[in-house]
Amino acid sequence: AAFGEESGEYASMLGELGAYYRGQRRLQEAEGCCVKALDLLERSAGRVSAACATARNNLAGVHRLMGRYEQAEEEFLDCLDLYRRTVGERDILYAGGLNNYSLLCLDRRDYDKALALQAQAAEILRDLPVCRDELASSLGNQGMLLQFLGRLPEAEERLTQAVRMYETELGTDTPHYHAVLDGLGAVYLQAGDHRRAIEQFEKAAGAAEALYGPRHPEYLAIRQRLEGARRAAEREEGTT
Repeated sequence: AAFGEESGEYASMLGELGAYYRGQRRLQEAEGCCVKALDLLERSAGRVSAACATARNNLAGVHRLMGRYEQAEEEFLDCLDLYRRTVGERDILYAGGLNNYSLLCLDRRDYDKALALQAQAAEILRDLPVCRDELASSLGNQGMLLQFLGRLPEAEERLTQAVRMYETELGTDTPHYHAVLDGLGAVYLQAGDHRRAIEQFEKAAGAAEALYGPRHPEYLAIRQRLEGARRAAEREEGTT
């Protein structure tokens, strides 16, 4: 009513609605909103704009979830090019675009490329003092991927950095905190260091219980891993 259905403001709200539908896995509706938002922004703000880059990023995210990987990759690359030409390569928007593209690479099992994109995003975020939350999340993601790849010393380093950031400056009342503790426990378990694995799983379980309560699936899953680590430690003690 205030701006009309051809305005940039209306397009932005369509983008928000598309994000809501995406979170609900109502992907056809999400795609419709994102396509319309992109069209409106291209006409109102011009194709070479940060707003259009973000709209294209949102649309790529929907297509990724729909399994339309080639289309999503083309849109992510176009988004990064638009961010490069508008806000530059040292901006949080560009880092976010890199991280989203890395998720597509994970879906396609291109793990080395996903890791390289996440590392590139983290290097940008290190130089942005207001992006400490995003940096900690990025370090956690890198650590878990490195653990999956079997690169355990590097995984431990990234996850330990993330844990330290949450404990000293960001706060521990966030799901990301127990996630990185859980990831660090998995690293130690894979390395055969059962004592340290148990320590991290215990901390992760405590943090998850404080956040969600004792019946939440996240807490129960960590408890399972904790019990598995304790059994592994007992077996090791029984053979020595």
